[in-house]
Amino acid sequence: MSTEGSGETPSTVPSLPGVPEQTYLFPKVKGHSRSISHGGTPMLAGNPAASRPPLKSAMRGHQRALSHGQIGEGPRAASGQGHSRTGSRTDFILPPGHRDAAPASAQPRISSVRGHHSRQASRSDSIYTLRRASVVAPWRRAVFWLMRRQQPAIDNRHLIVIPNHLVPDKTPPKDHPNGHRCNNKIRTTKYTLLSFLPKNLFEQFHRIANVYFIFIVLLNWVPAINAFGKEVAMLPVLFVLTVTAIKDLFEDRRRHMSDKRINNSFCRVYKKSMERYVRMKWKDVRVGDLVHLSNNEAVPADMVLLQSSNPLGICYLDTCNLDGETNLKQRIVAPGFKEKQLEFNPLKFKSTVEVERPSTKIYRFTGTISHPNGGRVPLNSDNLLLRDCTIKNTDYVEGIVVYAGHETKAMLNNGGPRYKCSKLERKMNTDVIWCVLVLLFLCCAGAVGCKVWFDNYYPYLNKFTPFIPYADKPTHEGLLIFWTYIIVLQVMIPVSLYVTIEMTKLLQVYHIHQDVEMYDSVTNTRTECRALNITEELGQINYLFSDKTGTLTENKMVFRRCTVGGVDYDHPPGPDAEPSAELPPIVTPITKVSPNRRMLQHLLDSNDAQHTQKVREFLLILAVCNTVVVSQPHVDSLSNSTTSDQFRSQKSSRANGTLRSNDKSTTPSPPPSTTSPLRIRLPKLPFGSRDDNSSEPSTSAEVQLARFEAESPDELALAEAALAYGYELRGWAPDEVELGVRGELTKLKVLRVQQFDSNRKCMSVAMRTPTGQVVVYVKGADSTVLGALAPMRAGSAEAAAYERTRALLSEYSRAGLRTLVMAKRAMQPALWEEWLAGHNRACEIGEGREKRIRESLARLESALSLVGATGVEDRLQEHVPRTVRALLDAGIVVWVLTGDKPETAINIAYSAALFSQSDRLLHLMSRDKEHAESTIKSYLEGGAEGGGRALVVDGRTLTYILDRRSGLVAPFLSLARRCSAVLCCRATPLQKAYIVKAVKEELGVTTLAIGDGANDVSMIQTADVGVGLSGQEGRQAVMASDFALSRFKFIERLLLVHGHWCYDRLARMILYFFLKNATFVFLIFWYQFFCGFSSSVMIDQLHLMAYNLMFTAVPPIVIGAYDRVAPAALLLERPGLYGAARRGLAYRAHSYWLVLAESLYISLVIFFVAAAAYWDTDVDIWAFGDCNMTACLVVMLTYVAIETRSWTVIQVVALCGSLGSFFALTLVYQAVCVFCFNLPSTFRVLQHALADPLYWLVVVLTTVAALAPRLACHAVRNSWRPGAVGRAVAARRRARSRLPYAAHYHTPTASAHVYRCAHTPLAQTHHTPTASAHVYRSTDEDGLQKSQSEVAAIT
Repeated sequence: MSTEGSGETPSTVPSLPGVPEQTYLFPKVKGHSRSISHGGTPMLAGNPAASRPPLKSAMRGHQRALSHGQIGEGPRAASGQGHSRTGSRTDFILPPGHRDAAPASAQPRISSVRGHHSRQASRSDSIYTLRRASVVAPWRRAVFWLMRRQQPAIDNRHLIVIPNHLVPDKTPPKDHPNGHRCNNKIRTTKYTLLSFLPKNLFEQFHRIANVYFIFIVLLNWVPAINAFGKEVAMLPVLFVLTVTAIKDLFEDRRRHMSDKRINNSFCRVYKKSMERYVRMKWKDVRVGDLVHLSNNEAVPADMVLLQSSNPLGICYLDTCNLDGETNLKQRIVAPGFKEKQLEFNPLKFKSTVEVERPSTKIYRFTGTISHPNGGRVPLNSDNLLLRDCTIKNTDYVEGIVVYAGHETKAMLNNGGPRYKCSKLERKMNTDVIWCVLVLLFLCCAGAVGCKVWFDNYYPYLNKFTPFIPYADKPTHEGLLIFWTYIIVLQVMIPVSLYVTIEMTKLLQVYHIHQDVEMYDSVTNTRTECRALNITEELGQINYLFSDKTGTLTENKMVFRRCTVGGVDYDHPPGPDAEPSAELPPIVTPITKVSPNRRMLQHLLDSNDAQHTQKVREFLLILAVCNTVVVSQPHVDSLSNSTTSDQFRSQKSSRANGTLRSNDKSTTPSPPPSTTSPLRIRLPKLPFGSRDDNSSEPSTSAEVQLARFEAESPDELALAEAALAYGYELRGWAPDEVELGVRGELTKLKVLRVQQFDSNRKCMSVAMRTPTGQVVVYVKGADSTVLGALAPMRAGSAEAAAYERTRALLSEYSRAGLRTLVMAKRAMQPALWEEWLAGHNRACEIGEGREKRIRESLARLESALSLVGATGVEDRLQEHVPRTVRALLDAGIVVWVLTGDKPETAINIAYSAALFSQSDRLLHLMSRDKEHAESTIKSYLEGGAEGGGRALVVDGRTLTYILDRRSGLVAPFLSLARRCSAVLCCRATPLQKAYIVKAVKEELGVTTLAIGDGANDVSMIQTADVGVGLSGQEGRQAVMASDFALSRFKFIERLLLVHGHWCYDRLARMILYFFLKNATFVFLIFWYQFFCGFSSSVMIDQLHLMAYNLMFTAVPPIVIGAYDRVAPAALLLERPGLYGAARRGLAYRAHSYWLVLAESLYISLVIFFVAAAAYWDTDVDIWAFGDCNMTACLVVMLTYVAIETRSWTVIQVVALCGSLGSFFALTLVYQAVCVFCFNLPSTFRVLQHALADPLYWLVVVLTTVAALAPRLACHAVRNSWRPGAVGRAVAARRRARSRLPYAAHYHTPTASAHVYRCAHTPLAQTHHTPTASAHVYRSTDEDGLQKSQSEVAAIT
């Protein structure tokens, strides 16, 4: 049996004399082979690559990008037959400011060392990270420059993979040809048992605050500077470091458990010694192993597909865990192996596989299979199965592992969590610097005071200085006292503030996640917070950028209208299509498309043969020009004990997916999210007897059902429409498609499928007719297809149909329908072969390859004949108009960025309440830069002409505007700021990201981007806050976002309620932290005037340590997590209240100085009231200190009570518990410890103070005096000029007691009926105005009651 070209020739591997045949020749190299991560390469006997010198060093490094998928200049695989990934939706997004990476031939290998690629516990975490490994680390460049040595060259060689069954089993790893490659065990944890303590401490010391306090602790161990107990001084730092370390430990343990679960998963690997596939753990899989996978089984490593149960050599892959896309991808066995599917034997596979070095480009892969007879077969991404993907709709596959473990594309693309710094946190960091400066000022003042005090006794210091037996010069003593004050006044720097903020944000995230009002019962989805450190940023959003399709709309398409040859066919909701009696019994269509009677008549009409032929071609294009596949049940009878010979004997019993009666198990494919309600009923299969080891077949109805699965809802709607007219898609193959046409089964030869991409904006299928003619069917955007039509004679029927079709397309767009145009081109076989040869030359690797491919496809998809067009309805999501209007009322500027045509987008904007009927639309659609500049200038000079203005700009104009050299960005943004809303049409994903970047940088505002698809990822990651919707286009947007929602309407509550709460809570918590720490420091400083600036402290040193860690630790957390500035219902009813948070009124630039002044006053009152009360008494230092400490603590807790807006049991417990902990700890400590921790004795000081009435008098008096100004300010402000939130809350309280004219209050139900919901057609709401303009309220814009005369006059 000849197996030439299939990789199964019985020829032996070249060998030296004395070496057995079929044995790999190991190179005689001293030591072990260099790892690929260190630049080494495997050496093959007889391979020219083996003579190349190894790379001396590796180059590591990576760079984050604001995109995903494959980015760069590397070669793209040629488009093969079937569903090629060329032109994927995830192949065109670049971040703003991105610099092109070096060409693929100039990039080094990526290190495979474990631990260099951080990853979350979830296997579906964000993958949108581009590692640029071609950049040499700066420290390496510096070393080579200092040593005057040349930098190492970049290794451009490919890697050679030898099948492991050709290598003896007990070969040492250093001699194994694949031994230098990475194993398949993954470790995404940060730490190991030995590295946890040093590595965690090293990471924590990156925080400057922790380094500062470590410096304080070490400074306290200097004998000349020692301020108080060295051991006790370590408690605050140890507490902070311990809490953070425990948190990191739990997070890392979660990663470890995830790694353990993944590494211990099982798959089947071929073993030469046993001559069969055996079960092995994933971590034991090695490069060069042959792996067998069944349906619904995850791929353990990147492997080249060699064998598939499908006789046509295809399999389907679910890449949801990798890139978030829920649609199925088609993969094809390596060239030359398709013809030998039934004869494939792992033992006879002796070919070597040459692959490119590991890279992050998910959908780009190049390689070669080298057969022993000298033949070489090219490989591309269509032949590669990626790790973490799942086999679907295929009984089994077999392949050879080429990348394992941390060299796989999935692991290379898994980056750590993104870190974003909020605007509030940046303000806080600035104020912390001011705290440092204030601390230095106090220390300098204390040092100067000490020198001045010593100067009074100089030069007789040792003889006359009180209480100091040995003293140095005043200058030296002042210098030592300066460092002592650094230790004593360290509380000024809030070391525990960072830990408190982290704990507070965790609680805020928990409450957002648990909010039942943002739970979607339909999809069983909650709000997901993926970024834990920017919750307060939700309350400061100025600009919101939204996608349209799938974000504002349902992205569930319904076929509504179509035109064929200029004839319009309407498809309103009606009865479902009935199955034809002539159809085979296994197919029963269940579709929501109601066929048009006139179109059915034209389909069967023989009077007008030309139009009938066009209708049939139109339906054929709907059925075949797509990526829809039919999902069916699949089985794999391979068990653990089944030998390869037995398994191969069972393969011949199957053909085209039919099942034998004695197959052991049935594994249905669970449906992805984009599925059709169509069900293809399969005949029930009789199952024979089963042994104990066989799996029980499912009796679920899903086992007996198949379904349509598509990449996008658009294609699903078109396939359903074709099915309604009897054109049934039965199955896809790389070279043919099976259809049921009006009850007859038909197989059409498929020559080529070119998928849709963002550049061409169309999809084409080339098919060969029974007559031998080649027909290219094209489906795409009208801007592309109509421009590629062949010239038409004026006055001809084709020209009339063209004009009528253009008019109908405009009508469809105005009705809010998504339009596509269908066309065809008939080609002679010779012309097709000529184009195919030229296209293959264009696909060759070289400079300008991408451009050559685009030009070649443009030549194919030209000279088209118009067939027809479709209009598909995409309904608005529920409560979208109300949500958009609420965002606009909140002062948030809403921009909608969409790729749809202007007519469709404008209609959606009116329906979504983005535009109102009174708005004047400003159209900015230019064909050159000069026209765009003049249009913007005229609009700016024109000014407002009554009413609002809305701006509409198209993608071509954005190209001129966003060009930095044009200088139009600033004028464009100036014009946009004068408009109530902005709508960008025909915008590409890259333009969306640039728009967000320009607004964020030029205007200096906080931006939020929300989208649901892969084309929104760059925009989401560019914005300050990214929100992803788990819609119909997969989870790419969710995986790249900071917050994930299930519906657009939840953005209203997320921003107006949780955003407002989080910002207000955190701002007041930070200011309170500064207040209580500054007050405590000033208390200590005032005492220095009475102790000669000796750095003595009158407060118990245990209280110094426990003040932040225990006594005042819980109230700030309660403020930050549970206090509510206003009820949620009020914030939703009055969206304008969001402006208080959006403008940052709770934490302004001068807020810190106001807090510092208030703390200065409070400390003066506390200290000097106590000093006056105990003046001329015999009170000791510790009793005086306890009195000050108690007064300070009571004042701080009472301050929290005054600032609390909403009281619950949590606030009561926190305040009472903090005060109780102070008395309990102090009484116990002073009663038990006489001398503890080398601290001064304060035995029973507080017990005696509690018995003194003067102690209680001082506490009460200082509390009243210290907080009286704040209470007075509250009274004056609330009476004279209350804020918007305060007025609204007061009005709500008054309304609870009496509700006059209740019928005129604006309620959600009063306006809900005027807003279009998801079940209302767009055409019915085109001119629907918003309800808020027609509802009378008895309160003014600030929430206060209007006068009775005004209400009576209007009502």
